[in-house]
Amino acid sequence: MAITQILVVDDELELERLIKQRFRKKIKAQEFDFTFAYNGLEALEILKLDQQIDVILTDIRMPKMNGIDLIGALPNIDDTLKAIVMSSYGDLSNIRMAMNRGAFDFLTKPIDFQDLEATIYKTKEFVCKIRSQKNRLKNAFEKLRYQASHDQLTGLPNQRSMVARIGNFFETVNSEIFPFFILFIHIDNFKSIKYGLGHVFSEELLVEVARRLEICVPSADRIARIGTDEFAILLSNLQDQQEVEVTTNQIHQVLQQPFHLNQLMVSAKAYIGIIDSTIGYCQPIDFLRAADTAMHYAKTDGTVNTATFTTLMQTNATQRIELESDLQIALRNEQLSLNYQPIISIATGQLVGVEALVRWCHPQRGWIPPLEFVRLAEETGLIIFLGRWVLVTACRQLGLWQQQFPQGCPPNISVNLSAVQLWHPDFLHLIDDTLKLSGLHGSHLHLEITESVLMEKGPDAIQLLEQLKERQIQLSIDDFGTGYSSLAYLQSFSIDTLKIDRSFVGGLGQDQKKLDIVQTIVSLAHTLSLNVTAEGIETEEQLAILRSLSCDYGQGYFFSRPLPEAKMVDYLAAVNA
Repeated sequence: MAITQILVVDDELELERLIKQRFRKKIKAQEFDFTFAYNGLEALEILKLDQQIDVILTDIRMPKMNGIDLIGALPNIDDTLKAIVMSSYGDLSNIRMAMNRGAFDFLTKPIDFQDLEATIYKTKEFVCKIRSQKNRLKNAFEKLRYQASHDQLTGLPNQRSMVARIGNFFETVNSEIFPFFILFIHIDNFKSIKYGLGHVFSEELLVEVARRLEICVPSADRIARIGTDEFAILLSNLQDQQEVEVTTNQIHQVLQQPFHLNQLMVSAKAYIGIIDSTIGYCQPIDFLRAADTAMHYAKTDGTVNTATFTTLMQTNATQRIELESDLQIALRNEQLSLNYQPIISIATGQLVGVEALVRWCHPQRGWIPPLEFVRLAEETGLIIFLGRWVLVTACRQLGLWQQQFPQGCPPNISVNLSAVQLWHPDFLHLIDDTLKLSGLHGSHLHLEITESVLMEKGPDAIQLLEQLKERQIQLSIDDFGTGYSSLAYLQSFSIDTLKIDRSFVGGLGQDQKKLDIVQTIVSLAHTLSLNVTAEGIETEEQLAILRSLSCDYGQGYFFSRPLPEAKMVDYLAAVNA
């Protein structure tokens, strides 16, 4: 049993002697421990120094501070403390006054010590219960506060905590004399690992990434997880940018080392954005945003994996936001258009199809490169609306050409799909509605999908492609050879055509390695009973080589540039002449 700490507040010295005598056995057995004060002021001083008091026994009338005022002051020191009043003035008014101020009980002098002992136990039990409840609430609050400032998976501080840390550092340290740096880290292939291995193992990867980052940065409270696959690091006490580069190189090295997940070894590719405190920002969140901007620059640049923030990046980011807004307007106001590039049989020279290519003429900037606004649409989710418009417009146009040129209309129209479109839950409904409204049969639609999109969701991709084939839709793997391929999956996919990327076709005749690659792709496709389409054919020599390799179809400037609708009509009219 824990010792009960009792503070006796009374100016009668005889009471102190009586208590020590009456409770000597309990004092000796260390059940009770008494501390004595002779007025309320002395009691308060003791309470301020000793927070272990469990029960207070106090008289009412004492010099300097009486017992009633003492009881009223207790909540300011410890709101769980309770006092037992012992007084010769046991009239109703004194009892009511003591109880109203917060006394737990009232005993009348002369004291019945047996009654006093029972009251002490009763009071101690009540105080312990209150303190236990208070501790549970405190622990619950501490847990909530921890959860509010920490990531539950990795145990690292979260974005909120990192922003507060940056703000505190910014306020307390002269950043011009002692500059600090923010690193924004993005694990680029996390989604691929999540799709391939599942939720549990992808979380294991993030935990291991956190532990490896802690190796690179000694102070763990300066590392934070601020997104699904994003981390931030606050670096200080560095002399110059060169030390930051040493840290970033170390981060890249530790993350490139294999992670063992589900009996497989995978690596994590990271992009890092850096900003230093001399940039001139005043708000902590601005530092994170700037470092994030630098990281995105590194990711989209294609030549670096680490970038330091510059004001030009911010300008570009602002322009990107403006472009996103303009693209939304363009979609609403039908400012977009489609061009159509013929696809030709290399053996016969006949038109076998057209590929629909989206174009955007900006009211102020003029023609925007498709790669620029299509990538933006994918990152912002606008690709759902853009892709729907392209699909519906292309199919409607082919339906019109079938009526206008019944004998010489392209057999099918090819439309490119992004990963966002392909895995959208309403994708198949969109396909069915589009074919119905345009009056096309499924065989008239040719969908082009990049190999990386299919490989990321192998089993799911197999199921989806089979559902498309049930509708007799033709399927191509676009830009084949530029991503990562699995022969096992390639055999499982219900596809019809491999499209050779223009980067391989452009070197035919000069680059033996590219010739070997194209020959391999053609042979592989024909072994799997697939057709082959070569993109970017520009010369007679390229066409002759592709014909000698038995490539089935081709498209490129040698045959025709992508044509707007009116010129495509002229092209079809010439074909039908």
